[in-house]
Amino acid sequence: MTLITTDLRVADLMTIDPICIRADASLTEAEDMMRTHRITGLPVTDAEGHLVGVISQTDLLYLAMPSVQELIRHRAPHVLIGEVMSAPPVTIDDGATLRDAARLMHDEHLHRLVAVDDHGRPVGVLSAMDFVALAAEM
Repeated sequence: MTLITTDLRVADLMTIDPICIRADASLTEAEDMMRTHRITGLPVTDAEGHLVGVISQTDLLYLAMPSVQELIRHRAPHVLIGEVMSAPPVTIDDGATLRDAARLMHDEHLHRLVAVDDHGRPVGVLSAMDFVALAAEM
């Protein structure tokens, strides 16, 4: 049995108008945004709104490791997202099939993909939880 039908596209399942953070924002701002919006990751953009990376709770967990904490201990309030984000971002076209998105997420070990427009600006986020919600509705 195939859970993902071939006619479903990324745009059918993704969260549109994603909450983004700028690369020059602080790590504290990213943590606050994720907590406030109850999300586990944020697309990171430059000053023009182009996607340059992703910051996630997984990234924050690595930053909490004692050896990393020692390195950033004195700079913690001043650490910028651009210094610790995952880059380059793995993106997908919103017209791609969900099967292609699932394969990409599996192959790259990702919890989310950012869909971008023709100018490289984020238009949506497809998360692993979106697939869980889809499966729960079937």
